[in-house]
Amino acid sequence: MQRVELRIPSIPIFERVVRASAAEIGSAAGLSPERIEDLKLAVSEAVNNAIDHGNRGDTAKLVGVIFDIDGDKLEIRISDQGGGVERLDFSRHVIDDERLDAGYLRGFGMYLISALVDDYEVDSSQQGTVLTLRLYRKDRQQ
Repeated sequence: MQRVELRIPSIPIFERVVRASAAEIGSAAGLSPERIEDLKLAVSEAVNNAIDHGNRGDTAKLVGVIFDIDGDKLEIRISDQGGGVERLDFSRHVIDDERLDAGYLRGFGMYLISALVDDYEVDSSQQGTVLTLRLYRKDRQQ
């Protein structure tokens, strides 16, 4: 197994560091260019959620990202230092007109993440939330 670990402050600009790392690690894992784009978008959404919703923009709190290349899969764990969540809604994939008119273009990130990866898990407690994403190499997907 090969592992890369990153810890970034809860400042949105640092999400770009994680996205660039995801591209390089996806390539090293043997993912196709299309799957690398899926990876980059899913990781970006997850990191932004950890910054905004988990750590609530508290710049003293960190977002951890661990990339594990293990055989036929790439596993990514994104963790925050927030207070946890009771449940995450992966089903919402439409923005209603009222929210759109009010300027809210958010609310479907978890659905997007779930559509871009092959498998995911959420573990949340009062110490924070860990979102685990998995992408399998398509030529040898389980």
